[in-house]
Amino acid sequence: MAVVDERLVEDIAEHDRYYRIEDFVTYLERHVHDDEPGVSMGVIHAYADALGYERERTAELLDERLTDSMTWVSDTVFYRMGDSISIYPLSWHERLDGSLDLADYVRVMLKGREAAGEEFPTGERGIPQKDILTALEIFTDIDRKEGEELLRKQRQQGDIVIYAYQNPEDIVRLPQNG
Repeated sequence: MAVVDERLVEDIAEHDRYYRIEDFVTYLERHVHDDEPGVSMGVIHAYADALGYERERTAELLDERLTDSMTWVSDTVFYRMGDSISIYPLSWHERLDGSLDLADYVRVMLKGREAAGEEFPTGERGIPQKDILTALEIFTDIDRKEGEELLRKQRQQGDIVIYAYQNPEDIVRLPQNG
């Protein structure tokens, strides 16, 4: 049985009327780290039980969106990794696990999304800042605030480009030569 952190349960409970299944899984993957990629089904069920969610309904919502793909399909699926699932494919975990190189995050995420057929409007070829921060929390042991500081630092160094930096919806891009 997975150990449940009551602080996380309280935080989820504060927002759960707005949560969809992808928000629930993303939250757990951001905050419950294990030696293996993703978040285990045991952890998902333990938190669902602690929150009073119907286990069958939770399993049903997950099952209808699971894929075995090792590469990016879309942000509407969960990627199966043995007994765990993730919002990111295993290939991204293998490439980005522990990395603090934000330009690499942009390259990997762009390449995966473009290979899956996603198109980017002119001038918007990049990854939303919130997606980079979520990926950092999942692939490293840093929190959101530390991720924001890393974004600022790598932007100042010229490793990444973010226009109108104060807007949280801004797109993280590669420099012209990147």
